[in-house]
Amino acid sequence: MLFSEGTGILDANVSIPSGSVNGVQRADITTIARELGISVATVHRALHNSGSVSESTRRRVLETAQRVGYRPNRIAQELRARKTFTIGVTFTGISSAFYASILDGVEEAAHQAGYSVLLSCSHDDPVKEREQIELLLEKRVAGIILSPADPSASASYYSGLIEEGVRLVFVGRYVPGVPGDSVETNNSLGGYLVGKHLAGLGRQRIGIVTTIAPKRQYTYVLERIAGCQQALQEHGLSATIIGEDFEERLPLPRFAYKAVRDYLRKGGAVDAVFALNDDLAYGAINALFDAGYRVPEDVSVVGFNDEAMSEFFRPALTTVRSALRELGIQAVHLLLERIAATESPTLGRRVLIEPQLVVRESCGAKSRGVEANHLHPRKEDLTP
Repeated sequence: MLFSEGTGILDANVSIPSGSVNGVQRADITTIARELGISVATVHRALHNSGSVSESTRRRVLETAQRVGYRPNRIAQELRARKTFTIGVTFTGISSAFYASILDGVEEAAHQAGYSVLLSCSHDDPVKEREQIELLLEKRVAGIILSPADPSASASYYSGLIEEGVRLVFVGRYVPGVPGDSVETNNSLGGYLVGKHLAGLGRQRIGIVTTIAPKRQYTYVLERIAGCQQALQEHGLSATIIGEDFEERLPLPRFAYKAVRDYLRKGGAVDAVFALNDDLAYGAINALFDAGYRVPEDVSVVGFNDEAMSEFFRPALTTVRSALRELGIQAVHLLLERIAATESPTLGRRVLIEPQLVVRESCGAKSRGVEANHLHPRKEDLTP
């Protein structure tokens, strides 16, 4: 389903097979790259007779292109020549406060630059994501801001889009190895702030509540965990990962509730919990309450993202505030720079927005008389 700023639904009930446009199956340059075991960039150079490619490789590429029925993505190629004033946005979800805040920044920055916004949603499904991207390209968008549905599964597809001239910026999630720009929270620093804070409270048995299985290898998850562990190690501590053996795919609060409940039932002990986002923290707190623990007297709990509900949750949630609106603004700025550029990027730029620890009731810092101001490290204090 495709949405437009101010007009609501543009295209509804659109069903397009995976890897196709308007119902017609289409091989792309990633298909050729997989067939030959070479990079997407090499295929692109061979097809466009540019750069250093051996004659034998060029011949193999052209023969394979003919065999698999490759046709150039004319829509993508025309983006350079036919500039529009519309930005496409594809998020994994649009109902949460997380994406609503990012979208607010996107729309503000786009409006100031004279652009309108087309919004679509992949629901964390890489097949739907490709369909939505193709629809946006058909609408002649000038570029796309994307929250990747599955960075590892779609990396070659993203690289192919960029090679074909699509201006692409990732927001909220980083895709290693793809020459697209990205803007995200400094997740390592955010995790570090949490670890240092919990250590400063004197907590010794710290659990990190991870997320559902499909997302556990995403860079933001790994970086939040690594940052927290680094801070704890500096105090001679370490954290146990809770939920990493829990495969059931559930809404995040319910997932965290069951993961923490099962961990405690198996004899696990915690006096602090770092949940990798606020939705996980809500579920963790309820599991602790139902198991007879008091928050924050017995267990400190800290979340991540500072969702709108977190301030009004009871106890009010201590969390890491991500400047979500700023993520959207910076994503538009990066995209406009790429739109103005004459060549596709060879290296992507990664912009990190600094987070802030927001201390409320759930960690117990106020009752213990611990100040949070001194817990903000310099960036250079973090190891790479």
